[in-house]
Amino acid sequence: MINRVVVPLVVGLVQLGAALLVLGRPDPGPALTFLAAGPPTTAEALAAARLLVWAVVLSCTAYAVGASLHQARRVTAHPRALEGSALAVGLLILAAGIVHHLTYHVPMSGGSIQEARNAIGR
Repeated sequence: MINRVVVPLVVGLVQLGAALLVLGRPDPGPALTFLAAGPPTTAEALAAARLLVWAVVLSCTAYAVGASLHQARRVTAHPRALEGSALAVGLLILAAGIVHHLTYHVPMSGGSIQEARNAIGR
């Protein structure tokens, strides 16, 4: 019965660690500016998306741990829902990491050749 609680808790902690590694800490300031201000900037849109992903990760982890605690009391819980939420959070973190690495670019707007060489480390 302990394994039914400990395993989802460990999986949730690993997913939270992976989300922290991939996404970094959420910054609610730019995310709220994205919602409240005029036309959003790219940084504000990324901050809002990061905050949304964090909300999904935290809610799925809380659901998995809560359902596991409930399952420890009642054996009739749905283990497929727990497995599905763990898979969904893992895939979401993986997709966020892939998108982050594929879309990273060094902005070059109006600089000199010397600034460009310094930016790429030559």
